[in-house]
Amino acid sequence: MNPSTKIVRINVNARRTTSIDDLPTDILSSEILVRLPAKCIGVYRTVSKQWLSLLSSKKFILLHCRHISTSYKQMFFSVALFQSSVFPVTFDPSDYLPKTLIPLPTNTYWYDVLVLTSFDGLVCLSFRETQKMILWNPLTHATKFVSSTLSRGRFKQKTDAVGLYVSPSNEYMLLHAKRRNGSMKLYKYSSRCDSWRKMGFVDERKYHNYKMSWSNGTFFQGVVYFIVKVDAAGMGNYLFGFHVDSDELKSKPKPATTKHDGDGSLVVVRNQLHMFVANSLPNWSLHLWRMDGENWTKIWVRQNILPPSLFGRTITYVVSTGKFLVVSRSGTVFEIDTTKNGIECYHPVFSESSIQGAVYTETLMSPDF
Repeated sequence: MNPSTKIVRINVNARRTTSIDDLPTDILSSEILVRLPAKCIGVYRTVSKQWLSLLSSKKFILLHCRHISTSYKQMFFSVALFQSSVFPVTFDPSDYLPKTLIPLPTNTYWYDVLVLTSFDGLVCLSFRETQKMILWNPLTHATKFVSSTLSRGRFKQKTDAVGLYVSPSNEYMLLHAKRRNGSMKLYKYSSRCDSWRKMGFVDERKYHNYKMSWSNGTFFQGVVYFIVKVDAAGMGNYLFGFHVDSDELKSKPKPATTKHDGDGSLVVVRNQLHMFVANSLPNWSLHLWRMDGENWTKIWVRQNILPPSLFGRTITYVVSTGKFLVVSRSGTVFEIDTTKNGIECYHPVFSESSIQGAVYTETLMSPDF
């Protein structure tokens, strides 16, 4: 061996320390950071300029929103008796509900607020006095007024309906069905362009009838669904769908119930559209239907019970419990438990009255997205 030759010994058992900085950016964002709660993302934005840029990008916010909306625990936002608060959705009466008080946007009074609908962490509110509507993120407190000077975007209680949805180009939109001057009109609002546009509507005068009541919209697989309740005896109810790719409102098949149809309400359960229907005659009953293609299948029923009124209420399936939270416009909140029989399948959740509220998931979504 040459004396000048150096012997290099390699420790095959040595382990190289890998840090998070060694991970590719796409893996870091799409597989790790996207799984964090929205509150944590705000903290990690302060790590570096690179992370701030990554976690503030529209691509990441949309990806995070899609993941969190289907996998993370849901929250309940409520406005009642001089305060507004947020707490996790739970149905065990013995559990303490840790409320987090949050200020209402625009410093308005609690009794002036109407909670209309929610979608992807955004809540749509309107104000009784001015009828103006806003989009609001309760987590980030980002707020955007959507009402224009041309009276568009003004919500009239008992006659109007709204629905939040996302377009094929990932633009958040607000659909507004309004009855004015003898006809029913449809408008859609673009949060990205901050503008309203009138949509075509067949038989505007036919569906203006004040004996018809429109539910707020439920967005499912590219369609915003509305139930139209007819108060006239024997007329039954209608189901309409607004197709977001073609901007067309079409009549849709509904469950094969009787002319004694009572109240109905739509809910998405495990990526399938369902409808609760409360029937009156010949016996009071509560039914749950599932949409299968163009048909509906009855999957649950409770007979000989006097179910609560369902129309005008929002029903949300709670992933963590398998139960349904029902929030009314009139200020009551109760649950439906399909594992129980008789009148025990539904009962009030909160003792407070005059509650306005909505179930949502905390996201980073901005009203300007």
